[in-house]
Amino acid sequence: MSIKAIEWTGSIFALLGSFVLASHCSWADYGFIAYLISNLFLIAFCIKKKLFGILTMQLGFSASSILGIVNSQF
Repeated sequence: MSIKAIEWTGSIFALLGSFVLASHCSWADYGFIAYLISNLFLIAFCIKKKLFGILTMQLGFSASSILGIVNSQF
């Protein structure tokens, strides 16, 4: 997968997670899964591009995504 595809996949899943979570519908908790997928792609992107400040942020966002999944009502 190209670096551009990794970047765009991470970005699209982040947007998807935001819209799903903001919907407040019965499946809104799945937004945390979309966020986690986004975080994984963006972590790969940051490692490849050596963007260590943003990598640190993505690791923190991954922790909050996992916390959201653990606390969700699936």
